Amino acid sequence: MGSRRDFLKTAGFAVGGAVAGTPSTTTLPATETLAGYASHTSDGRSVTVTSTSGQRTRITAYGGHIVRVRHVRAGETFFADDRYEMVDPAAHAGLGGSLAVQESPDALTITTAPAAGLKVVLRKSPLRIAFYRRGDGALLAGEDATHSMSWGGENNSVVRQTFAAPQKAERFVKAGHGFFGRAPRVERTGEIVAHNYGLAGNRGEQSPAIVQMYLSSRGYAIFVNTTFDTTFNFGNGGVYEFWADEHNTPGVRPQMDYFVIKGPQFAKLLDRYTQLTGRPRLPRLGIFGLQMSDKNFPTVSDQNWWVTKITEMRGQGFPLDLQVHDNRWRAGGGGWNGSWFEFDAQRWPDPAGFKRWADEQGILTSLDYNRNNSHLMAGWKPGPPPGYSFQPADITGVSENDSVPDWSNPATREWIWNVFWTKALNPALRFPGDALWLDEPDEMGPIPYAALTANGQRWSELRNAYFLYLAKAAGQEGWDQHIGPGRRPFIFSRGATAGQQRYGHLWTGDTQSTYGEMQQQIRGMLNAGLGGFPYGNVDGGGHNGNPIPPDMYRNWVAAWGALSPIWRPHGYGDTLVLGRRASRWPTDQPAAESDDFLRYSRLRYTLLPYVYTIAHAAHATGMPMARAMIIDHQYQPMAYSHDQQYLWGPSILVMPVTTGVDGATQRVWLPGGETWYDFWTDAKTVGSDTTEKAQVTRPGEIIMYVKAGALLPRYRYAQSTAFLDKTHLELDVYTGKDGTFSLYEDDGVTEEHRTAAARGVTDLSYADATLTATIYQPVGNYRDAPAERRYVVRFHGLSTPVGMRVDDFPPLPAYTSETAAVVAGSGQAWDPDRKILSVVTPRIGVRAGGSSVAATIRPTGQPFPAVTGPVVYPAENAALTGVAIGTQHRDYTGNGYADYTNATGDHVEWTVTVAAAGAHTLTFQYANGGSADRPLVVSVNGTTAAAALAFPPTGGWTLWRTATLTTNLPAGTVRIRATSTGASGGNIDCLSLERSTGA
Repeated sequence: MGSRRDFLKTAGFAVGGAVAGTPSTTTLPATETLAGYASHTSDGRSVTVTSTSGQRTRITAYGGHIVRVRHVRAGETFFADDRYEMVDPAAHAGLGGSLAVQESPDALTITTAPAAGLKVVLRKSPLRIAFYRRGDGALLAGEDATHSMSWGGENNSVVRQTFAAPQKAERFVKAGHGFFGRAPRVERTGEIVAHNYGLAGNRGEQSPAIVQMYLSSRGYAIFVNTTFDTTFNFGNGGVYEFWADEHNTPGVRPQMDYFVIKGPQFAKLLDRYTQLTGRPRLPRLGIFGLQMSDKNFPTVSDQNWWVTKITEMRGQGFPLDLQVHDNRWRAGGGGWNGSWFEFDAQRWPDPAGFKRWADEQGILTSLDYNRNNSHLMAGWKPGPPPGYSFQPADITGVSENDSVPDWSNPATREWIWNVFWTKALNPALRFPGDALWLDEPDEMGPIPYAALTANGQRWSELRNAYFLYLAKAAGQEGWDQHIGPGRRPFIFSRGATAGQQRYGHLWTGDTQSTYGEMQQQIRGMLNAGLGGFPYGNVDGGGHNGNPIPPDMYRNWVAAWGALSPIWRPHGYGDTLVLGRRASRWPTDQPAAESDDFLRYSRLRYTLLPYVYTIAHAAHATGMPMARAMIIDHQYQPMAYSHDQQYLWGPSILVMPVTTGVDGATQRVWLPGGETWYDFWTDAKTVGSDTTEKAQVTRPGEIIMYVKAGALLPRYRYAQSTAFLDKTHLELDVYTGKDGTFSLYEDDGVTEEHRTAAARGVTDLSYADATLTATIYQPVGNYRDAPAERRYVVRFHGLSTPVGMRVDDFPPLPAYTSETAAVVAGSGQAWDPDRKILSVVTPRIGVRAGGSSVAATIRPTGQPFPAVTGPVVYPAENAALTGVAIGTQHRDYTGNGYADYTNATGDHVEWTVTVAAAGAHTLTFQYANGGSADRPLVVSVNGTTAAAALAFPPTGGWTLWRTATLTTNLPAGTVRIRATSTGASGGNIDCLSLERSTGA
């Protein structure tokens, strides 16, 4: 933001990251406005009007709810549609549309085809334009006698659109965000806002999201189709206008070119905007898992370090999906400067071998490219074409000016992809490489506006498209052409231009580690989503603070990170200098921080069916994953002032804790017309559109509420998305209101999801009056979709349990816990503390391609049955010594299983409660995919109960069987230990404890 300092200073405005709150008392003089009507022509889609002075105005339909407006001076021709690539090239013809024209003596009335479309009135004397909803005739925005489009500035270098003053109570939201992803507010009514490429060098103005669009509470949006610097005034000083500035350089002048998009709902505006500029590119499923980097280990991270670190995470039960390489993997020393995009032969002696191991571990890899090292990379050519850079005189002020690629040059784009391909991404190499991190393309601010670029434009016109061209090189021209649809890319850069979402995404740069920064990043996330970037991400915990306070690690790195689109903890600082706590890795943190991290890991990974569904909705419709409150509540004033909270999909409300003070109060708004469940306690609150709820917070918490009627699909926890067990689907039902949800699933890797038949959509519904949940068979199919499923349905908010059945089968037996019901194969269980009734179905066949009912869970009309069966104790919750937690092999219960090593003495120890002394049956659920018994010593309070309980082979690591032992147990607290005796034990899932019959 604030990149037009030269103009803003002369105009009397304050200069900074955003310009706001200063009366607009000075404006550039208009040297030319539209004259009167002379004539018009129409071809059915476009209407072109010529003024008496030779100016031309062209209005074009883009579908039924978007019109494009362009103005040129006499003697000028309209820019070609492909001059700016922010609009998807396919949309110019592909959106189609038609216009009907009615002429009267005073005006042309132009309408799009739908009855609920747009009406444009172009008054003739002089030419003045206004936009209306066609259905009810409501005015959206328009000119009048004193407010119009004009050409002005020095040598007509500024083109300006001024509308009549905003209508009463109209509110404005600017899409995109300023430098470092910062946004002081979501609502910008009464402010002057500019989001443009920076003027400074390499540190001060990173990562803007340049989206020249705004949304109005009246249900329309305007997208300005130019890459010249733009500024927006949303009513400051009573002025409502936007303008583009060419900074008086040689060459072409900006043209007024903008799209008016009709909603009226914000969701429709985002849908239509991303139809126009391109749908956000859906990353593969693994990108929505945890991403961890080696940034805090700049002198020690190498191939062996990564293997050790990933093994450590796995052993302690933490998830990981993407290893994020900073600089150290690169040849030439592995430093920020002086290294280049290529695996270092010493630190990475066997990338192909590592990839084989990583594939087994469910690990993806992101590789970084730093702009400043371009000159060291294979094939680099300095200078302007045929070189890959700019004129030397134009880049003297740029840091590392021997590496300043001009991405408008197709040859430069071809060169960078060739490096990516030949050094890492060519599948023939079998190297790791699933994502690209494009760093520091936002540092060319000192290039003079007048610099000539390879595509013939001046830097004043190109610079706001600089990010887009780089993403195009890596995405459309690179990955798509060479790797193809078999593997989706994830490409993220420091900065973004509108339309870039077709190719890649962004992150917000080297942010600060403060709570004030965290608040700005929350708003930046919301504003990025409003601009077509639903998968934007931040350095979790901030980049520039180390070590961060324990409360910030818990609040930001763990809690908010797990409930943001991309979870990527990352920060600057060497642990060898600052200590282990400077690391963002949970395995390097004290117990409170690591415990919270594991808690939120389990939350995110179990919610991945919900998370991935809203991620796909973002791709399909432009709806952000993290929705600013205004999207669902655009007519509620409270929505505009509550921009520290958001809707995580349609059902969950999230408010991160942005203070380290224990017992601090944050005020959350729970919208009216809904009953809201506290996610953590199930306590209910009736929403209100006039009052807030005071929430007392503690470090490590995050405020979460769920709507009554919500249906939250979940998987069982796994340590990688590659291990997720889709044969086991859970559904949390929040009673009190009817509800529906459509679960989206696909293969998680390929582009086959673009075809409806190659994805699965499972409809879920709940009828509150009859307490009935219905799960339908999926529509569509995808590779590796499950052939059968067990369903676990949890009913929240009941006062007492009721007996339940599946379909018309007999009533289900009741067990001591949900896990006990799963172990038994089906059943039900009541949690008296949280008032949750769990129903576990038997395995049910999945008949993909239809929409018939898979299972109906409903009351029997009989009381809840007497509880029977054992008490089950998960192995992963026991005390583990020399035993890792595993999730790689499916069909375990709970959050994993105990995976023995080959060390004698490794053991799992459960602490159980025995109600009465006597003979008890101990049942161990286990898997042994080997060919021989894997015996364990079982002891009770240190006394051997079985010297070698056999644990014979089960036929595979996903085939779980039981081994039983009957022994006397004392009353009270008892320790039961299972110890390896030399050879490795099997994988132990859980221990079931039940008093023996007749004891």
